[in-house]
Amino acid sequence: MDPFSSVNEGAREFRDWQGQHFAKLADDQKHRDNPVYKVMDAVKKYVEEFERSLDEDHEVGVRLVSYGSTVIFHAEYIGFCPPNVITFSGVTTEGERVQLIQHVSQLSFILKAVPKTNEKPRRIGFNANGA
Repeated sequence: MDPFSSVNEGAREFRDWQGQHFAKLADDQKHRDNPVYKVMDAVKKYVEEFERSLDEDHEVGVRLVSYGSTVIFHAEYIGFCPPNVITFSGVTTEGERVQLIQHVSQLSFILKAVPKTNEKPRRIGFNANGA
């Protein structure tokens, strides 16, 4: 039994929903004036480039850099909440749900190729409206 199957189904539904809303938000001028959206665009670009470099046996892991001990997790979502908050959420290799909430000025993380935990590697979804 796949312990992440309900998580993956929720991730697919969330990506479908956010895909419908992301384009509208990106075109809205009031959002373009907020620096968090520039950070969002840059992070999204780097993550998507990294994902394109992965084979079918790997997915994106995130290693948090500034917490003393190493925290690595399978990334599912990266969210942005104006005016200055970024969130990372996912699942550790032990199956624990994790979420980091951080000010964009403290942003520091490493994208890492990690072995997939399901038949199909998960890809990161983006949430640009702080929901």
